[in-house]
Amino acid sequence: MHDVLIVGGGPAGLHAATCLARRGWAVAVCEEHSAIGEPVHCTGILATEAFSRFALPTTAILADQRATRFHSPAGYALSYQTDAPEAVLIDRRGFDRSLADQARASGARILLDARVTQVQRTPASVVLSTTQGEVSGKLVILATGAAYHLHRSLGLPLPTQFIQTAQAEADFPWSTEIELYFGTTVAPGAFAWVVPFRDNTGQRKARIGLMATKEAEHAFARFVRSAPVAARMGASQMVRLRRRPIPLVPLARTFATRTLVVGDAAGLTKPTTGGGIFYSLLSAELAVATAQQALVREDYSEELLASYEREWKARCGNELRLGRWFRRYAERLTDSQIDEAFQLATAPAVDRLIREQAAFNSHGGLILALARSPQVRNFLVRFVFTSGTSYLHQLVRRPAPKVSARLPMDTDEDRTFSLAS
Repeated sequence: MHDVLIVGGGPAGLHAATCLARRGWAVAVCEEHSAIGEPVHCTGILATEAFSRFALPTTAILADQRATRFHSPAGYALSYQTDAPEAVLIDRRGFDRSLADQARASGARILLDARVTQVQRTPASVVLSTTQGEVSGKLVILATGAAYHLHRSLGLPLPTQFIQTAQAEADFPWSTEIELYFGTTVAPGAFAWVVPFRDNTGQRKARIGLMATKEAEHAFARFVRSAPVAARMGASQMVRLRRRPIPLVPLARTFATRTLVVGDAAGLTKPTTGGGIFYSLLSAELAVATAQQALVREDYSEELLASYEREWKARCGNELRLGRWFRRYAERLTDSQIDEAFQLATAPAVDRLIREQAAFNSHGGLILALARSPQVRNFLVRFVFTSGTSYLHQLVRRPAPKVSARLPMDTDEDRTFSLAS
């Protein structure tokens, strides 16, 4: 029997496996795909601080990211540049595989093509039914990403809010800047991006995608055919479009008897940008600390495992709440209000505040600083009165949307987009 079973071979699951195996526990990771790192879903931008904080391998870093250019609906552009890189672009496939190498070197066992179809908890163990047979352990960590087929059977709640994403990788002229585009027709309720890089062969490429509150695939088609993108891509390319949901709200409960939930599976992502790698790694380490206590004490009760949730709430609960508040406000801006916000950002006092407070990995400090700025407060007050009192009520307390019985799942799809029109 293993000590800990981990469902999912992404960053959260693999990092948890490494940390547990290094402490001497017998760990098995069940990964449903035939290869680690497949399919690639995210854009692959990670804070530089994560590599030292979580002792991550650096072999998958493709480039430092120092400059970002923001584009408004009317064409206003703002540039943000740092002297030292705050983030890096990673080869996400290579990154996951380097984490798997760490886990194996630490003594963890990784089972591929092992989709978990059922989790059974007994008074003495946890048994996973997989496509490779049964695996048993004392404790299970769910690191399934944005897939929730096991949650209900374990008595766990489901995420109550998602945002849609669509992304493809394409040949693209070289650029040193990340480009972000805003607007209700570009990416409803969110933003679109162009992230240029050179692959391992030196070929110039870009990850092009967006988040949207609705119809992300259609918005993606419009975006890649728009002037800023199409003019630089030339002829049509066959791109592999990847669509996936991102949870924006943590689960109401991230633990159960003999069970802990981490990363996207727990709904732990940045509400502002949808980024999930950092919180996946952080929640994995916090889960490991709780699992260590449970294994030493041989106590796998909800009472003990609840300490994991208390810990992640203490570490990042306020940051997540501020991010959700900001998203509720920002996703309702009209194009003219977004343009006004861009112009406001060029005001000397606001520009200085942004450059002093902005941090890639933590947005709460900047959000609070902006809310205290007289110029920004005036903008917010005008927006609220324009939107009406019903919006103010939603901003303060937003009712949780109902979760459908059929949750969104990851999908991959090949599609040729004609850029000539």
